[in-house]
Amino acid sequence: MTPKKVQRTRQKSKLVLAVFLLACVGFAATRRGVSGDSHFVPPDITAASEIPYPVENVASGLVSVSVNLSATGQVQDVQVVRDIPGLTEVVTSFVKTWMFVPGKLDGKPVPSTINVQVVFNPGVPQSQPLQVQPGNLVTAPNPPGYITPEIAAASYATYPPNSVGQGAVVLDVLIDKYSEVKKPVSIRPVASLTSAAIAAVKTWTVNPATFNEKKMDAKLVVAFVFRQPTR
Repeated sequence: MTPKKVQRTRQKSKLVLAVFLLACVGFAATRRGVSGDSHFVPPDITAASEIPYPVENVASGLVSVSVNLSATGQVQDVQVVRDIPGLTEVVTSFVKTWMFVPGKLDGKPVPSTINVQVVFNPGVPQSQPLQVQPGNLVTAPNPPGYITPEIAAASYATYPPNSVGQGAVVLDVLIDKYSEVKKPVSIRPVASLTSAAIAAVKTWTVNPATFNEKKMDAKLVVAFVFRQPTR
């Protein structure tokens, strides 16, 4: 074989290899369901109802659920991530009636996942430590490549000393890519308790969401369910 033919053969081999590598990258992106250049806007909540604190249940703590939405924003299913027997059932039942807007992938609505954190505040006037147990998620969030914000540390809300209110304060909270808790918006307020709920969530530590391993801003729904404290 002449030197020119050898050179041409090497050039063809390099070209074939480059095409093969590009094909592999494209196949991997197809397997994930999205490309590395896709832009995802996470889902959000628009309306929430009361979550009653069962009268006979004296438990308190954090119930976490993962809500899977259709491309139209309808609740498809609710996965339990952190469970408190006797309280989780109430959360899943009422969250299914809430209203959401789906996430958008490259401008188009897609099936997506949003997390809801529900704190059943103890019936005592003083704040107490809130234990955050490891979560147990059965299936990965939607769309493929998206990881929802995850709580690292949290606290109860301090019941205002002059309040006699009770019920669920539901907050729509922005967690930015730097783990900052920002812009808590009350979706369901309780007049004398909303400010206490907002003050508490601002002290939380939350790991940011990621999409294709890149940190991003995303919404987290946080509810504080208050009962009148025993004095």
